[in-house]
Amino acid sequence: MSHDTPASGTKPLILCALLAVLAIFSALFLVKDTDLRVYWYAMREYYSGIRPAYGPMSGVGYPMNYRYPPVTYLMLYPLRFTTVRVAGIFWTVGEWLATVLTVRLAMRRLPFHLSRTAAILCCASLLSYVVLAIRYANIQPFVICALFAGLILAEARPVWSGLLLSLAITFKIWPILFLPWLFPRGRRRAAAYTGLWLAALWTAPVFVFGVQGYWAMLGQWRDAMTQIATTYSEIYYVLGQSLFEVVLRYCDFLTGAFRDVAWIRSISPATAAHGAEVFAAAVYIGVTWRMLRSDRRQLWAWDGAAFVLYSLVEPHAVKSGLISLAPAVLTAGYLYARGRRELCGASLKPEERRSASIAGVLFLCACMLFFLGTVIQYRPWQRFLLAAGLDCWAEMLLLAAFTIWITRTPIAHDAANAGGDRGRLDSYPEDGR
Repeated sequence: MSHDTPASGTKPLILCALLAVLAIFSALFLVKDTDLRVYWYAMREYYSGIRPAYGPMSGVGYPMNYRYPPVTYLMLYPLRFTTVRVAGIFWTVGEWLATVLTVRLAMRRLPFHLSRTAAILCCASLLSYVVLAIRYANIQPFVICALFAGLILAEARPVWSGLLLSLAITFKIWPILFLPWLFPRGRRRAAAYTGLWLAALWTAPVFVFGVQGYWAMLGQWRDAMTQIATTYSEIYYVLGQSLFEVVLRYCDFLTGAFRDVAWIRSISPATAAHGAEVFAAAVYIGVTWRMLRSDRRQLWAWDGAAFVLYSLVEPHAVKSGLISLAPAVLTAGYLYARGRRELCGASLKPEERRSASIAGVLFLCACMLFFLGTVIQYRPWQRFLLAAGLDCWAEMLLLAAFTIWITRTPIAHDAANAGGDRGRLDSYPEDGR
């Protein structure tokens, strides 16, 4: 025992050192600061009176103009006191730190136990999204970490959960889609605290900009977002992988760039946009309805599915922001590993075994599509696959796998309180071999 303790104590230190080296290396050599540059210029030049807060001249200019709500001008204010390069290094190290802490929280609070095969599949699926998130230095990794941690802490730490969720909603707005996940019993205090934190955050700019100044900024932000939402242009849909964007690319009014995938003919932009919105809303309502009607013991698995749903139904989901799929892929990897182990035993009924097998195949297909988008670097093929919505189709396969695992098998049951359950699963051979 005395010989094992020092060795086991050095493992966390070695891991932390490796992560620190990886964070610094990526910050120095991989980061391009594409999106961070927008934030930096917005803070520096708005407060200097050079550029407006919103509109085509904000940020670094159209189409890379600043789009976050006025309260974020207070949160990102410290950026104006440093250079872009230094800000990029601290930003990237902060992303790695937030990611490590969130994954550690998930491993402690949730029953995650990935087999070697599942871990490899998860890494292969997320490889391109991790690289793109690092290169672009976007706010998205922080938002996803806040959302995932907020859901994990919803029952045990509702105050902190509300703060994290309110910060995510404040920056991206569309994380408001996660609010129904706080409706089940045991999470309603987190929902109340989310509302209180949102009210506090969105009131704070009054004390800095004044009532009239803040009201004017809100109006400018609303007008800028309305213009983007009603401009059905290739500028905004060239790389998007949401249902809304993929459906629009299938329509022939977006000529030129998407001619090869446009099979819906003779339809107006407004009709296509409304149809895409209705389709996305129907998918969201359907999944949310199933989640609200499900057993609370399955809620942790629905939390993972929520990140697929979010990536599918938000209006703009460029590939560099699809790190939003990370919690979903990790959760699905655990369900896949657990399903493989359960198939080795005799606890599943025949129909449950078939459903578990189908869900596993769907997960594998989704992983193959995710990885295909990573390895194909020939630009004409890559552009065609993006236009056809390769990532979007993979997301739909992943969402289908979640739905089958949760609703047609007992694999997601009891896992939220799985001290003994985890031990029971670990007694099976690795991936059934």
